[in-house]
Amino acid sequence: MSRNIIFSTIQRIYNILPPSFRKQSLWVMVLLFLNSILELLGLAAIFPIITIMLQENAVTESKYLSMAYNILGFTSIKAFIVSLAVFVLVFIILKNIASLLIIRKQASYTLSLYKYFSSHLFSYYYRKGFLFFKSNNPNKITRNINSIPSEFSNSLVSNLLNFINELLILILIVIGILLYDPLVIVLLLVFVVPIFGILYRSVKNKASSIQNELNELNPKIGKNMFQSIYGYVDVQMTNTELYFKKIHDTYLHRATLLKAKDKVIQQAPTKVIESAMIAAIVLVALYGTLFLENQSHLTGLLTIFALAAYRVLPSVNRLMIALIGIKGYQYTLEVITQINQEEVKEAAVPVSEQIIPFQNEIKISDLSFAYDNKKPVLQHINLSIPIGASIGIIGRSGSGKSTLINILLGFLYPKEGYISVDDTVVTPDNLQSFRKLIGYVQQDVYVLDATIAENVAFGIPASEIDLSKVEHALKSASMLTFASQLPNGIHTRIGDRGSLLSGGQKQRIGIARAIYSGAKILVFDEATSALDTQTEIEITESIKALSEENITMLIIAHRYTTLKYCNAIIELENGLVKQVHSYDSLSEKALSS
Repeated sequence: MSRNIIFSTIQRIYNILPPSFRKQSLWVMVLLFLNSILELLGLAAIFPIITIMLQENAVTESKYLSMAYNILGFTSIKAFIVSLAVFVLVFIILKNIASLLIIRKQASYTLSLYKYFSSHLFSYYYRKGFLFFKSNNPNKITRNINSIPSEFSNSLVSNLLNFINELLILILIVIGILLYDPLVIVLLLVFVVPIFGILYRSVKNKASSIQNELNELNPKIGKNMFQSIYGYVDVQMTNTELYFKKIHDTYLHRATLLKAKDKVIQQAPTKVIESAMIAAIVLVALYGTLFLENQSHLTGLLTIFALAAYRVLPSVNRLMIALIGIKGYQYTLEVITQINQEEVKEAAVPVSEQIIPFQNEIKISDLSFAYDNKKPVLQHINLSIPIGASIGIIGRSGSGKSTLINILLGFLYPKEGYISVDDTVVTPDNLQSFRKLIGYVQQDVYVLDATIAENVAFGIPASEIDLSKVEHALKSASMLTFASQLPNGIHTRIGDRGSLLSGGQKQRIGIARAIYSGAKILVFDEATSALDTQTEIEITESIKALSEENITMLIIAHRYTTLKYCNAIIELENGLVKQVHSYDSLSEKALSS
């Protein structure tokens, strides 16, 4: 079973690695083999020193020591012993330095894997699109982007490399002992192998089960913490702190129990194998006493066996831990393999560098949309939006307003019809170019835990921000006066999710962000719905000022007062354009109803 899982894991990992990492993996294997040889040579180097310490006249009686003594031309046994000791010490130091360099290379390789797959998964999930993010738990997504690659590289791959390294060391040690006395290998096989097999079979499924349960439990812990922290005000106002704490404590209790079991499973093999090795040493001593006439051979045999045990014991333990880790972290390989297979099926969409000119109008032509082949949300929508116009969109909940905007923004694709800009049809190929024309201000503007300038120049490194452009954008959004009065001006940090700003100020940040990006089209999606009347009036006046700069605007609103300066107001009902209003006619209709 262990052999099958090792070979299948190696093959599956190799299949998902990009070519550059495949080459690196072969180089790492060579280094691991070199490290194994160095470990064996280090063990062999200590043997003559111990032999000299335990046996009188070892230099003259030992075939290999006397040969070295004569070939090197020594005339003093003491000088020979001192020189040998210095040589062994220097060799061990150099061997350990080389081993550390190999370990560093191995660590660098696994960390590079983590970096590659985490970056790869980040891009993969962003390509999944708007509906995926709307329908999936963000905690699970963040876990897959960060934790899964980390556990894959630092636990699965690292354990696999450790297993290969320790196995090579054990094989070389066994070969060395076999050359010295084959019967010792028989004793090792009798005592170590069965115990190793029994231990592995008894803990492998438990370890895998624990890791799988922890894998499911950790996102739940994160989700509950996220909800209780970001919902602090609601938790306090509804007096439900104990409810969330109870959930947290329940998950935490189970997680700590699982981790405690995992610790015991990892440590148990050490104690059992240690007992088995001591029993084997006693058996070797009895074997030598009863069946060997040459006691010096017994001394050498015990020395070799003790040295082997000194190195074999931790190796066997690390083998066991590595096997358990390989078994326990298979789920990370499953996740990455599944995603890799999905990407093979989904051909990458080419991105066009074509610049879409916007000098006349945006046309929405015969556009229809339905979610998962259900009842149509939009039906044969036809609209023409001239450059510089301000168009309002109204309708009851479920009328299709947000869906229409999400199609315009490229988050959803129409089932029928199309959107065009000056006769250029918007497609997945040129979507990014089209988005450069658009600035989007939603009801709940996303604000970074950063400075005002960094929020306005969203996604641009602080060192590359055009501060004069930031100030212009803030001025256009009627936010510059407020920002200038802060202690650090536009370099003032505004808290997590803009906790230090009012709702209206967040909206102005969103407007300034859109202006900074150079947007020619501004989309306001219920941008003033959550604001008080006075703030709504101020934001509406800011929108009016922008319309005078020949910026095209689409405004979704429930409050008709927000649409005061619109050239036309589109009313949607059941996915259809019911009527086109002017602001005055809409106001009269509202008053008469």
